[in-house]
Amino acid sequence: MENSAKDDPAAKGQGPHLSARMLKTRLAITRQARTLTAEHGYNGFTVEQLCEHVGISRRTFFNYFPTKLDAVFGHDTDEIPEGAVERFMAARPEGLTGISPTLLADLVELALEQLTHDEQAIVSTHGFFSVIHREPELLQRMMQVGPEKEAEFLQLMATREGVEPDDPQLVVLVHILHLAVMKSVDRYVKGSGERSITEEFLEYMEKARNILAQPLTRPNP
Repeated sequence: MENSAKDDPAAKGQGPHLSARMLKTRLAITRQARTLTAEHGYNGFTVEQLCEHVGISRRTFFNYFPTKLDAVFGHDTDEIPEGAVERFMAARPEGLTGISPTLLADLVELALEQLTHDEQAIVSTHGFFSVIHREPELLQRMMQVGPEKEAEFLQLMATREGVEPDDPQLVVLVHILHLAVMKSVDRYVKGSGERSITEEFLEYMEKARNILAQPLTRPNP
């Protein structure tokens, strides 16, 4: 079997400065792990079978991931285009205090950059998430990492905006974004690409913006 990482123990797939080749291998492992999970269930394939599909050795696999479960969930940074977070942080207008008037637009741009970065990754991730509720091991890990990822994203926004991570505006916004992303991906995959992922996502966000613009109370008769 071809050894994509040359069985280099120094790789380990964990460092922040992996070569392009190593990043490609790590991403290929996660994509294939998610595809096999969607097709056969988490316990329906072995590490050896995963390695065969990717074209690497078992030793190479463990240079990148300590367990099959880690491979399925992958690395968060693999799903974010290079420089996207930095561009989001730098986009805040200067000389302001509190929530900036461009936060929503900048978040939409960040989400679209991630959604349109790699269609193959989007499709494999969709299939993976569609079976999580049937897989106890996956569900348990998701219940752990889900809140952690949300907290990290809230902290990122809070740092940019100069507010606390529990600011109600940020909390509501992150949940709206998460739902819009999940629903737009689902519609995109089920629609076989008849509409672009950008169109699907923007429609959800526009409808959310419209409904939230309504008054909170009825006008007096």
